[in-house]
Amino acid sequence: MTKHVQWDGNLNQEGFEILKGEGGCIVTPTKVGYIIMTSDKAGLERKFEAKERNRNKPGVVLCGSMDELRALSQLTPEIDAFYQKHWDEDILLGCILPWREDAYAKLQAFGDGREELMTDVRGTSCFVIKFGKAGEQIAKEMWEKEGKMVYASSANPSGKGNRGKVEGIGERIENAVDLVIE
Repeated sequence: MTKHVQWDGNLNQEGFEILKGEGGCIVTPTKVGYIIMTSDKAGLERKFEAKERNRNKPGVVLCGSMDELRALSQLTPEIDAFYQKHWDEDILLGCILPWREDAYAKLQAFGDGREELMTDVRGTSCFVIKFGKAGEQIAKEMWEKEGKMVYASSANPSGKGNRGKVEGIGERIENAVDLVIE
């Protein structure tokens, strides 16, 4: 049975440690429901299997800071200002953007094919900020301490919302992940 823990407002160290390891997958709350977070190709494979999700529906890139967003995605001055306004006002925002060439090369350099599960046919991804403190803390720590990106999808069976309740993630997802942060 998957372990459940309550988020206490601080960085969930156990969730962070799981995502540092190979193939780690956790469920964490956001402002709009629960998500599955992972940080590598093995974890992405687990996420797709748990959700029974079509592989042509990429995950999103969770950015724990504006610096990370700027390091990964191509931003015009207008898009940067748009994201910054949302960051400053603590408003969830995700936009489909092209990768910076150097960042996409880094994504490909892992050599495991994760870019196929993280980008659409145009090679773009959805870059998300201010999605919820519990996950933001982990994403920030992963980027700043480990130099790793964090990827996610909603934690519910494909096509069905979880309505912001941990029970809504479903038994299949609950059994497939290493930790559920409530």
